[in-house]
Amino acid sequence: MDYEGFPYIIGWELTLACNLRCAHCGSSAGEVRQRELMLSEALHICDQLPDLLVQEVDFTGGEPLLCMNLAPISARLRKLGIPFKLLTNGDLLTPELVQRLCDAGLSGLGISLDGLPHTHDRIRGKKGLFNHVRSQIEEIHKANIPLTIITTGNSLNIDELPALMAIMIEEGVRFWQIQPIFPLGRGSGNDWLRLSDRDYLRMGDFIAQSADQAVEQGLEIMPADSCGYFTSLDTRDPDWRGCPAGLFACGITSDGHIKGCLSMPDAITEGCLREGQLWDVWFDEHAFAYNRHFNNEHLGNNCSACWFGERCRGGCSAMSYGCTGGFHNDPLCYHRVETRQALSPAGSMQHAHTRKNVL
Repeated sequence: MDYEGFPYIIGWELTLACNLRCAHCGSSAGEVRQRELMLSEALHICDQLPDLLVQEVDFTGGEPLLCMNLAPISARLRKLGIPFKLLTNGDLLTPELVQRLCDAGLSGLGISLDGLPHTHDRIRGKKGLFNHVRSQIEEIHKANIPLTIITTGNSLNIDELPALMAIMIEEGVRFWQIQPIFPLGRGSGNDWLRLSDRDYLRMGDFIAQSADQAVEQGLEIMPADSCGYFTSLDTRDPDWRGCPAGLFACGITSDGHIKGCLSMPDAITEGCLREGQLWDVWFDEHAFAYNRHFNNEHLGNNCSACWFGERCRGGCSAMSYGCTGGFHNDPLCYHRVETRQALSPAGSMQHAHTRKNVL
């Protein structure tokens, strides 16, 4: 066993089925996968997690609330003492369901809001969804379930972020995660949602300029792993230290395959839990080679000349793969975009952000 780390955080795609067909969905969710895990198989996976020191399981989809095995899987994890959270589009939430999730021991709930009502409903393909989600926030607060609102930054909502923040504060939301759209799944075919370099930096500007004000009003803005890196726009503390996929986190697909991160395409898997134990997949000497065997020579052309390449390790693996077809080559980071703008013939960017002191 050469690798000595453990998968402290596991993302678990309970099903790829979804009641929506969101325009930016990186998983192209909708229909169930062929041969999704049976309950007995899922419970067997649960029983393997304590030996691997798993500290948190995050249920995703598709829409995890469509998984008929959600309740027994949750009960098994609760019995094992492993906290679990859930990410939902919110469409199926009702006060009764929120209470059942509370009773099941849910330790956190993430719900997507991708803009103001018209924008959110357009992206998600369902009229009235924004208002329905908003109506459930009070029920979630009543149930004392920690709530995180997740917003995918895109070309339609970049101007709506201030107004969206005002709604978060009005509704008493404590945590707001902002992430850029990924060019994966349906997101790869809907160019009308893509962030331009200018809009990507505007997203970073908003986060950096609003973070302190938001905290004063009880809201913490959390930039996702694919936001950054290494300029004054990067508000994360501590600084980014590279993609965690295969180092202390991994994902389980609904048919039992293992990925470093569930945002990655299905072609990037490390093994199948129908053919072996998670312990064996995780500690396989060849597993997650793109991250575990990283050195500076692996940096792509977007990152090889960067001052922070060794530290950053080429940014978000899923973003890098979606944009370039390879790892350690993320073209969408604040430092890279600012450099690209500075070298452009127009040279018209009005951003003058200095590099963060990370020495």
